[in-house]
Amino acid sequence: MGQAGGKGSDRPPACIVPTSTQIRRAQPQLTSKWWALQAEGKAPVPLCLDVYGKAFSSMLEQHCGKYRSEHQRCIRSRKLDLLNMSAWYPECGEPFEIENACVGGLLVEIDKWCSGPLEKAANAFERASGDLQEARLRRRTSGSRQAVRAYAACRLKSAMDSVGQCVAKVASAKGVSPQYDAEAARRRYFVSKNVMLR
Repeated sequence: MGQAGGKGSDRPPACIVPTSTQIRRAQPQLTSKWWALQAEGKAPVPLCLDVYGKAFSSMLEQHCGKYRSEHQRCIRSRKLDLLNMSAWYPECGEPFEIENACVGGLLVEIDKWCSGPLEKAANAFERASGDLQEARLRRRTSGSRQAVRAYAACRLKSAMDSVGQCVAKVASAKGVSPQYDAEAARRRYFVSKNVMLR
């Protein structure tokens, strides 16, 4: 996951966002075009971390933390290299896959609760990019280009702030219950494990 601020393997990261793989897996259930921008790397990870990384980290720990802990414990107990997936996956991949399924459930919840702010952010993000290209094509004076950039950046910042506020509300809301298929995640693990062990 895109993350920042985690110190040591025992503590969850202070700031984290879903990976493009996690977003792509959940995408059939997501309605906002924001997720495609993030999954394709058009919305940069540092921007996402800054906007909703802390709130997402809180949600992740609250709803999916037991799987992350189980995964970390398994890797530590077997003294496996976290950066060598082919080494740890056969032994410790099941909680990893269930955590990823749980993240998909969180994304569906965020998409449901924050669809308005996510759509506004996606539109502002696309407009900001378009406005900047249009300004270059017209070869406006540098003052006008700066004004267009400042206006687009201001609209984008406002829209992104709304996303951050909404995700923070979801993180602290009662009744958020991400739905995910743990059995399908287990099946994914067993199939992947068998492929890796061949």
